[in-house]
Amino acid sequence: MNPALIIILGCVALVGVALLLARPTPVRWEVSNIAEGTSETGNRTYLADAAITARHLVVKSGSDLNHIAVAGTGDIPLGVVDDQADAAEDPVNVQLLGAKRGTILMTASAAIALDAMVVSAASGKIRTLPGTTGTYYIIGRAREAAGADGDVIEVIPCFPIQRVVS
Repeated sequence: MNPALIIILGCVALVGVALLLARPTPVRWEVSNIAEGTSETGNRTYLADAAITARHLVVKSGSDLNHIAVAGTGDIPLGVVDDQADAAEDPVNVQLLGAKRGTILMTASAAIALDAMVVSAASGKIRTLPGTTGTYYIIGRAREAAGADGDVIEVIPCFPIQRVVS
């Protein structure tokens, strides 16, 4: 093949490639937020309504959709906070009951037997399901025993189940 022809064909090819690269190619971006607001891990960040001075406490929905507060005996539990909040509006991680995989650490308010069904107690702690009249929310099963108030134990969590004792 003629060397001049090879050079000409090479130049034509280079010009063609240059023209293709110089022409802007339209880019089409498609974004879908179908998973917005979901939690694959069962953890979600909330803002504290007030200071939370200890970890592993049961919390309830707070003043609005993005806030939590420490749960009491008759409250519907949302999850367990594994952070401390030094002040109101501090962000904290909440392990959502019924959504979190695995076990969760929780703080006992009194002695709890191994395998006992647990409910929320005062100040965000947990206790054994009582036999006294009242409405309680079972939030799990004790995976280990607690000896006294303040013990942190492993609990197999569940979605809060209302139990009315009459």
